[in-house]
Amino acid sequence: MSAPDSLFAGVEPATPRRYVDVALALPLRTTFTYELPAPLDAEPGNRVRVPFRGRELPGVVIAVRDDCGSVPRDRVRPVRAVLDRAVVMPPSLLVLAQRIANDYGCSLGEALDAMLPSIAKQRGVRQLPHVELAVPVDLAHAAAEELEEKHEQRARVLRAVLEWSGPMPTLQLERQTNTSASPWQTLVKHGTLRRVMIDEEAEPLEPDTSAAGEPPILNADQRRAVDAVNVWLDRRAHRVCLLHGVTGSGKTEVYLRVLERARALGRSAIVLVPEISLTPQTVGRFAARFPDVAVLHSGLTGAQRAREWHRLSRGEAHIAIGARSALFAPVRELGVVVIDEEHESSFKQDSTPRYHARETAIARCEIESAVLVLGSATPTLESFGRAKRGAYELITLPQRAGHGTLPKMLVEDLRKEGKQQAVGGVVISRALQLQMAERLATKEQVILFLNRRGFAPVLVCPSCGAAVKCPHCDVSLTWHVRRGRLVCHWCQHEKRRPELCGYCSHPRLHELGAGTERVEAAVRQMFPEAIVARMDADTMRQRGAHERVLSAFRRRQIDVLIGTQMIAKGHDFPDVTLVGVISADTGLFVPDFRAAERTFQLLFQVAGRTGRGSKPGTVIVQTHCPENYAIAAASSLDYERFVQQELAFRRATGYPPYSRLVRVVFESKRETEAKEAGVALRGELQDLAEVEVLGPAPAILAKVQDRHRVHLLLKCFTAASFAAAMARLSTVEDRGTHALRVTLDVDPMAMM
Repeated sequence: MSAPDSLFAGVEPATPRRYVDVALALPLRTTFTYELPAPLDAEPGNRVRVPFRGRELPGVVIAVRDDCGSVPRDRVRPVRAVLDRAVVMPPSLLVLAQRIANDYGCSLGEALDAMLPSIAKQRGVRQLPHVELAVPVDLAHAAAEELEEKHEQRARVLRAVLEWSGPMPTLQLERQTNTSASPWQTLVKHGTLRRVMIDEEAEPLEPDTSAAGEPPILNADQRRAVDAVNVWLDRRAHRVCLLHGVTGSGKTEVYLRVLERARALGRSAIVLVPEISLTPQTVGRFAARFPDVAVLHSGLTGAQRAREWHRLSRGEAHIAIGARSALFAPVRELGVVVIDEEHESSFKQDSTPRYHARETAIARCEIESAVLVLGSATPTLESFGRAKRGAYELITLPQRAGHGTLPKMLVEDLRKEGKQQAVGGVVISRALQLQMAERLATKEQVILFLNRRGFAPVLVCPSCGAAVKCPHCDVSLTWHVRRGRLVCHWCQHEKRRPELCGYCSHPRLHELGAGTERVEAAVRQMFPEAIVARMDADTMRQRGAHERVLSAFRRRQIDVLIGTQMIAKGHDFPDVTLVGVISADTGLFVPDFRAAERTFQLLFQVAGRTGRGSKPGTVIVQTHCPENYAIAAASSLDYERFVQQELAFRRATGYPPYSRLVRVVFESKRETEAKEAGVALRGELQDLAEVEVLGPAPAILAKVQDRHRVHLLLKCFTAASFAAAMARLSTVEDRGTHALRVTLDVDPMAMM
């Protein structure tokens, strides 16, 4: 043995050091390097726990390498733990996260955190904190009354628990009442509520497939649509297809046939639907056709969502159906993504990262050479414009499938209705009353639509004209009769109805306008024998309430269904032969450039709920503005007519699709601080070419939760100008302080 060999005899060779780059879920536009000590092992996409500024935080491994780069080795700290080797984000999602970070001005860690929801990070059955009444119901009601004057948040929490009618999850309670944990903890301390730990429901999800039926025979338009999409699937090429089909034209069956082709090719699929449309009927149609469907949406328990996520990750399921975040399902070999009702504003995320599911789906499909199918009877002007320019493939379904026929549309000018037509403060035209009476006499079903909840949106003094406003927000309080409270729909502040005007002491306030609660009372007064139900955010608070009401309506246990946009889209009720729109003008005059488009879409969609079976349908649209182009086009079910007129307005004003918008909102309890921050930012953006900067100006809602709001709006007229603007704005949220909140919103869907 040579001398060098004998010197190192019995000594194990040193294990080479390995390092990982980790993205943390913090608003920091960089990754951090850590050492991966033996025997830990990790790969890109794994979750790890690392030390950071005196804390230990979770993060996602972005890269594994043999050196620590430019970071001095003695400053590199070790990874504390690899949290779950089984949770590995596919490489395509890591690339997509970087695209989201670049496009929407967030950090890579924030984008990854949105992709990997907390439920995927946990295993086993958890116990979740709930609260329930610790005193009799009558004493709880009395306590809520007593607390209202001095402890309004506690009263609000107590009433929410009373409405829930059972143990209520504390996270649900805080979200619904817009409060922290402090109010319910105080009520527990005082003995009014008790805290209980309940095992999270973890039973396997079993979608109801009983109503699915046999696959129908495709008509010629449907066959042509399926073939057009399958061409791109067979080529394994990326393409965006816009499926523009009238309501009831069989778009869902087209989706199902396309998914069949994808599975035959050994590829996976993702189907996105608006959260409100995730009913057992919708899910059941997919589950009946495919045994490997996983469902991801907020109506499931955390344990159920975790099970579904892991099924997809392990390859036990190959089709994910869900709301917006299901776009990040960890499927492999993605072949097709379907976005149903692509015009829905719910596909835009309203918290960081503020991505739009449509644009992000395009990016994911580009990365994975997949086909994207966008379906709608009323596509957004952005999507329709791209299809007309050839960027998307336009596929049309101009006729209803099966025996369905488009409904007969009638417009009732409310300016011509006399005062005698008002029933309980709600104007229901003579024509609508007669048609309802006829349908109820023949045991057919009726839907009444009004996109405003509550009893009356405003309480106004008839003497001085003052309205009862929220003390924390720049909005009027809405009167809710069933709850007996005035409620702010922005901050959830509640108060009793004042007996006197707060300005002139007039003894009686008038209820101005109508909401769904008032419509319900009027219908019950007109048709006391009818079975009436209401669907809005007030009546659908309990988990499962949405499905229970829709199921009862489908079984014809309800004669008249009254609701907001919850009932307007995605539902198939063959026995509905009459739809009444109580007021088509509700959202028409909101100061938002999308107001006309939203009004048209809602009216068109709600009209599609009737005439879907063998019985013909009728839609009665009540309006004070029958001459408005959005209402006139919707009343004739003429999408092209609306698009032409709306595009003329958008072209003249430079709004999408003729520009791309970026909105920056500054919020502070000091109005001057918000204004000064807006002025400073505008000065930094003045030299941007092909960009129009509007503001700073007070937001439409100038104050929310005691914070003054000022915003700037950038119209970027070219791709290059958008990129230049984002280069300036990508870190604008970092200007926020303890007192100043800064929000960057790319492609905003609302200007409020």
